[in-house]
Amino acid sequence: MTLNVVYFSPIGSTLKVADYIAEGMDFQVTYVDLTDPVNRQNELVFSSDDIVLFVFPVYAGRLVRIPRYFFKRIKGNGGRAVSVVTYGNRAYDDALLELTMLVDQAGFLHLAAGAFVCEHAFDNGLATSRPDSKDALTARLFGQKIRANIDENKSYQNITSSIPGHYPFKTRFRHDFSGPLVPSTSDKCIVCGRCMEACPVSAIDQKNPKVTDSKTCITCFRCIRMCQKNARKIELSDFDDHASWLAENYKSRKEPDIFLP
Repeated sequence: MTLNVVYFSPIGSTLKVADYIAEGMDFQVTYVDLTDPVNRQNELVFSSDDIVLFVFPVYAGRLVRIPRYFFKRIKGNGGRAVSVVTYGNRAYDDALLELTMLVDQAGFLHLAAGAFVCEHAFDNGLATSRPDSKDALTARLFGQKIRANIDENKSYQNITSSIPGHYPFKTRFRHDFSGPLVPSTSDKCIVCGRCMEACPVSAIDQKNPKVTDSKTCITCFRCIRMCQKNARKIELSDFDDHASWLAENYKSRKEPDIFLP
């Protein structure tokens, strides 16, 4: 039996959580990386024999918009699924409820759901180095329990009634900044184009990688994290203040939440 891992992971930490859970489930694994726009061009059609692990990050308390829109092109057809979100130690708010509802609407039967902490995308010292070894152990044990339920043919009926959150969903956790929350490029930039090629939403101009479309950018920090010249950053003083405020007010460690039948 094959486990299909469908994920969106701009800075890599969400994929780590997916890998740990998959290790615990102990199936042969096929990956569908929705971070790559090429992989979002076709429908994903599953059958009742399929098992799918969906793992997506939370941005400002809601599911990141790319997989949310892509669910219109996913057909579950009675396949079994696990819904997992990752967040930066503040809160996952309505995101896990949002994901489980999308998975249900796509025609899957739920096996389990969970929310795991990863290092905050802002790179502000919040949840640094997570998922860590303790998270990895929890994720593997979670996967083992899911595998046991699969072997016993258990599913999670009406999982959304057990997931915290609000419906209709709240608006995103927002802070009003003095300008668009998109990366600026300094003179260190050598116009190598790596950021443009890696952007999951093609927000960076192909002819001039120093230009980022503020309406398209999802502020995932992939380009900032991967720039070898440290040439990209958010050049807003109030953003720096907000990032520091988050790190100070949400520094107490949060543990994963898991939901099993």
